[in-house]
Amino acid sequence: MALSLPILIGWLVYIIIAYYCIYSISNILTRIILILILCLSLTYLTCHNLPVFHLSSLFIVALCWLTSIRLFHLIIFSKNNSLTFKSYLLKLLWIYFPIQTSTSVKNQWSIILSIILIIIKLLTSHWVHRWLINCAGGINFERIVMFYMSIMTTSYAIDIQVILIRILTRDKYTMESFTNFPIFSLSIREFWGRRYNKITNTILKQSIFEPLRSQFLSPTISALITFIISGLMHVHVAFVIFDDLSTLFPTFCFFFLHGIACCVEANTNMQFDEHVRWVLTHIFLLITAPLMIGPFIKEGSVFLKLNPPPLFDNEWIPKLPLPNFCP
Repeated sequence: MALSLPILIGWLVYIIIAYYCIYSISNILTRIILILILCLSLTYLTCHNLPVFHLSSLFIVALCWLTSIRLFHLIIFSKNNSLTFKSYLLKLLWIYFPIQTSTSVKNQWSIILSIILIIIKLLTSHWVHRWLINCAGGINFERIVMFYMSIMTTSYAIDIQVILIRILTRDKYTMESFTNFPIFSLSIREFWGRRYNKITNTILKQSIFEPLRSQFLSPTISALITFIISGLMHVHVAFVIFDDLSTLFPTFCFFFLHGIACCVEANTNMQFDEHVRWVLTHIFLLITAPLMIGPFIKEGSVFLKLNPPPLFDNEWIPKLPLPNFCP
């Protein structure tokens, strides 16, 4: 079905055909049509009948979209460049294994400090998860903040992989981290561009924003189109996970509004104190957050029990005491 051998073989065959057959076609419209037909067909076959309320479904849908976006970029917009098959494969594999040299990462923490941060994230993530299950309820400020904390701290699973790669390669290589302290964001542009979900945002920037800019589109239009495509990807994710049409429009609105906010920030010269910028940024995030994470909070314990954070059931991991209040 979703991850059956025929589907995986289909993607591999498509990747090879795209480079050796479609890439060599001189007519750009023909290339676009063929790429779209194959991407849409394989994405539909892969994501059809995925289990609802499972995070594995989210990852599968996202990987299909990101692979399709990268393929579209490489086959359509790289025609004037000398794209070797090795370079082509490496750019696609980076989606699944975002490894890079340690020297290319600025202000990287030491391994010891990174391990301490992983422990803090792990304990906090497990604590928040237990609190959200015990305090079932509607969408309110407290649950939005706690769910936001859950998203930010669950990244310890990726952080563990980063540390393993750094140790095995003697700190010569590392892996792109999921987040870079989004809580310190001083603008919406900084939140999406440098702080949150860095792997996905790197792919969207390289494969949508930068190619559109190279086609003489303005940065504003290119950024807005990037957010619209990201919104459509998350709409598909929401539909697969929740199987509820009512979640689709709010999800798209979330990304469209954030795209508008980024464009406004880029085209205005408003100078504020850093503290004011931080407050304005996070007020906007909290106000718009229910559009995106509302369905996750609404499903409450059903969704949470099906998707515990990594290592959650290990008895040897200490559990922080839960507070004596529920909103």
